[in-house]
Amino acid sequence: MTTAISYQAKGIVKAFAGVVVLHGVDFEVRPGTIHGLLGHNGAGKSTLLKILAGAQPHDRGTLSLGGEALSFGSPREALAKGIGCVYQELRLIPNLTVAENLFLGREMMRRGLRDTPAMNDYTRDLLASYGLKIDVARPVKELSHPEKQLIEVIANLDGKARFLFLDEPTTALDGRQSKELLDSVRRIAVERHIGIVLVSHKLDEVLPVSDEVTVLSGGKVVYRDEGGAANKQAIVDAIVGDAHVRSGPKVERRAAEGEGEVMVSVRGLAGKRLKGADLEARRGEVLGLYGLVGAGRTRFLRTLYGMEPVLAGSIELGGKPYKPTNPAGAIARGIAFLTEERKIDGFVPMMSAWKNVVLSTLDRYRSGGLVNVAGSRASAVATLDRIGTLGRFDAPARSLSGGNQQKVLLGRIIEQNADVVLLDEPTKGVDIGAKGDIYDIIRRLADEGRCIIVVSSEEEELMEVCDRVAIFRHGRCDGTTRPIGEWSLGKLREAAWAPA
Repeated sequence: MTTAISYQAKGIVKAFAGVVVLHGVDFEVRPGTIHGLLGHNGAGKSTLLKILAGAQPHDRGTLSLGGEALSFGSPREALAKGIGCVYQELRLIPNLTVAENLFLGREMMRRGLRDTPAMNDYTRDLLASYGLKIDVARPVKELSHPEKQLIEVIANLDGKARFLFLDEPTTALDGRQSKELLDSVRRIAVERHIGIVLVSHKLDEVLPVSDEVTVLSGGKVVYRDEGGAANKQAIVDAIVGDAHVRSGPKVERRAAEGEGEVMVSVRGLAGKRLKGADLEARRGEVLGLYGLVGAGRTRFLRTLYGMEPVLAGSIELGGKPYKPTNPAGAIARGIAFLTEERKIDGFVPMMSAWKNVVLSTLDRYRSGGLVNVAGSRASAVATLDRIGTLGRFDAPARSLSGGNQQKVLLGRIIEQNADVVLLDEPTKGVDIGAKGDIYDIIRRLADEGRCIIVVSSEEEELMEVCDRVAIFRHGRCDGTTRPIGEWSLGKLREAAWAPA
């Protein structure tokens, strides 16, 4: 097989705020093959993918296609060279039809008007050529997730993509759907002579369809197999790497196993992309939830908080039955939630910091239909001061640094005085100094007798702040927890990559 028209990256280096995340990475994808790109959370996969697809500039190194040096200012420029990407969060517009999505921004026109029949005919013939039979006049929101994935793949190929990157394409799919999608992708790669890069955490799905495998760890290539018979255990060993010999930070306080009242008891909980979870969490402890991206940890928290529906299973809070239906009901039952994406569904950006703190507790300051503004402000400011928040509390929350924005949300949790606190990636996007402050806040909440459940993708963070850790795999958790003293960074990674 010739490499004359392969897409190559040589010596790619990328740093953010002085922190190097890619250390001279070499990577190649050949036409007609699938190249599996694997690695643990934070290994550098997404950054490399964005550089290859023109969505992120690199600092050093070269990109080339068939010997031609490339430099992209945008994904559109990359697509013009035949390089496309389908991200985990699809960019299809739900209310538009299949044909309208395919032609978005390049609609067929006839006599100054959009030619819908012609677009439908073209789309129908195009999908049929890929063996896909879908009503092209249906809104995309009515399609299954695998169908949506294939529509976006075909849309990129219709845009003349010769190389296509798929970022976690099977995260939201069950086993049968995943196999169907990957079989289709494999057929497209071979029949159309398309080079495909498949980024995934699901080894058992990726390896059977991949011709080559590259593993990243710490921003470096630590394993590569070009023979199409990659060894699964060798890949896991490469991903775990030197984490076995690295120890986590030392913590003075640890809750004893079995200490404290059981505050949260979950049996067989199933919901949106959550296939079954058993778990117990106690008062006065910090329980960590660990797993790969898409393993179900965030879905578990959002389901407990009433943001996603319960489809099966049971929940008890403090020994009493609980069925979440919405966040207001969760708050009434003494649950507080810190979202992973604070700028999307955390704080109100243009509202002042102190007002964001009291958003969920306004009834406490309401009398005769009016809110005691002075009283609510005084309480919020006192809380923000107590946890070391810096900045102008009367200014919009968006004006604060990332760490102080996170403290505003933690201030809201403290103001709420909840018994159960759910924290999803509590230090995401904050600097190292603010991390230490947030760890202190979390431990203080546990010391006050609250039940804290923390989702984090950082092993060191879990080792720093948690008493026990449970593992989520492929939407499931079997309820097994182990004290933090029995974990190491390597053991956490091995557990996350073990079969579900």
